Amino acid sequence: MCLKMDAPEHSALLIKALDANANGQITFQNFCDHWEAVRMARISARLKHWYRCVGLGVAGNVAGHMEQAGEASPKSASGTPPPSTPAAIFAFYVPQADTLSEQILPETADGLAFYVPQWTRSASVEARQERLGPQDGWQFPVTNNVIDFPQWEGAKNVQVEPEIALFADIVYTKDGSSVERLVPRKVAAFNDCSIRQLDGSEKLSEKKNWGWGSKGISLQTFKINSFAKNSMVDHLVLVSYVKRDGQIHQYSLHAPARSYLMFHDALLDWIVDRMNTQQDSGKWENISSLLQASDHPTSVWIALGAGEYTAWGRENFLQPRDETLVIVYDEREFTGSPSQERIKALFLDQDPPRGIISLHQTFV
Repeated sequence: MCLKMDAPEHSALLIKALDANANGQITFQNFCDHWEAVRMARISARLKHWYRCVGLGVAGNVAGHMEQAGEASPKSASGTPPPSTPAAIFAFYVPQADTLSEQILPETADGLAFYVPQWTRSASVEARQERLGPQDGWQFPVTNNVIDFPQWEGAKNVQVEPEIALFADIVYTKDGSSVERLVPRKVAAFNDCSIRQLDGSEKLSEKKNWGWGSKGISLQTFKINSFAKNSMVDHLVLVSYVKRDGQIHQYSLHAPARSYLMFHDALLDWIVDRMNTQQDSGKWENISSLLQASDHPTSVWIALGAGEYTAWGRENFLQPRDETLVIVYDEREFTGSPSQERIKALFLDQDPPRGIISLHQTFV
C-alpha cells in the first residue's frame, strides 16, 4: 500500500503500529484496531503530493460539455458560433500561504502554538464565499476512494466529471509578479465531481469544492516529458463508468485527448495567460490574486476538461452507493478500448495493466 501511494517511508512506522507485540505478523484484527494509523498514513501520502500545489480546472474544453452541464446555453438556441478557446479557468483548491504569522497561530493553554485552518462546511452562501479566499483556508477536497455527498443546503444533482489531469511545475517571472511558463511532468485520471444545482451560488468554483471528498485523483500516473504534438499525450483516451445496483453503465464517451478544444502547448500557453490576466467577473475568479495570496504555489494540478456524457450519463446523477470509475488509457496498448472484463476488474480494485490508469470511488 505504501509503495502504491509513493510513500515507502511510512511502511516502517505502520508495521511498528500494527505489529504491537513485534511477532512479525499483522492479523486482520490488528489492522482494524489500528485503522486510524493506516488512515493517517494514507492521508499523509496523499497530502505530500499537494504541498504548495494549487488545483485548477479548465472550463469548456470539450465542445458541448458546458451545455450538457447546464453552465451554458445550447449553441442552436443562442446562434453563436463554436468557441475557439475554453471559457475560462477556475480554482478547486488553493493552499494556505507557506508563511506563518502570529495572527494565525493561536496560543494553547500550555503556551504552545499550532495552526488551525479555518475550513468550513457551513451551508450559508456567505460561508461559501468566504471559503474562496485562501486567507480563510480551502478544505482539501481530493481523495482516491470516496466521493462525499455535499451537505450544503440547496445542493442537488451531483455528477462525475471525468477528466485528464496534468501535473506541472509553475515557473514565475523573476519578480514573482506573473507566471512565466508551466513545465508538464505527469498526467492522472481525475474526477472533477460537480454540483449542478446550488442555490445562491455565483462562482463555478463554489460547485467544485464542498469539503473533503469533493474530488478524486488516481494513484497511478503516466510520466511525461513533453506536452507537444506527436508526443505520448496524443495517444491518451478518457472514458468513465458508473456501477449502480450491480450494473455497469458507461457514463461518458470515449474521448481522445487530442480532440480537446485546445490541447498541447497551445493549451498550456492559454492557461498561463489566464493565470496572469483573468479577472474576477461572473463565474470566474482572479487567479493571479489567489496565487499571490497563497504565496506562489510551486506546482499545479490542472483538470484539462471533461468528456461528453452518454445518454445514460446525462439523465442520471449520482446516488449513494454508486461506484464511479474514471479511466485514462493509451490507445496503442488497447485497440478499440479496454474490455468489459477489464472494466469489471478495475471496479474490483485489481491492479491495472500497462497502459491504463484508473480512479475508482464510491459515493457516500
